[in-house]
Amino acid sequence: MNKNSPGNRLLSRAEVAELFGVSPSTVTRWADAGLIPTTKTLGGHRRYDATVINELMHQFREETIIMEDLILGLPTMWADHHVLTVRNTLLALDGIEDVQASSAFKTVKVTFDSSRVSSQIIVMALLDAGYAPAGFNGSVINVPVSNGKADPGWTVLATRAIQTNPADMAMSGEFRKY
Repeated sequence: MNKNSPGNRLLSRAEVAELFGVSPSTVTRWADAGLIPTTKTLGGHRRYDATVINELMHQFREETIIMEDLILGLPTMWADHHVLTVRNTLLALDGIEDVQASSAFKTVKVTFDSSRVSSQIIVMALLDAGYAPAGFNGSVINVPVSNGKADPGWTVLATRAIQTNPADMAMSGEFRKY
């Protein structure tokens, strides 16, 4: 058997792992689970048929969900309750994976599945909730978020997130537990 001929090429575990972008141990787990057919060499090493792996790669690429990021400036999002409203509005849409909103930077970063929801639908949902993106004129405006640095508002104003007003505790009855 000629290993290099295209019809019967056998791949090693490392080659398959590189093709799928996973670790070699993941390929072994897939083989143990019966997801990838294998053959064994005389030395007991697993080999994978290149034509089968190519078919699986083709299926994998077709099924892979491509997530996109959209970053919008929201100048009217200036407090925590605005952040919550924006998050709840966007997370209610089908296809939204993650929403990171910052009242300090007045921006929102939305990670979404473009096959299920479009950026125009996201913008329309924000407009319906009363939050027009900065400079919105019918097209999506991308605004950079802090160059990857942390939101400065949380380091300065962290007490707002971790302290409870004693009047709220008294009204809720939680004070009786302590």
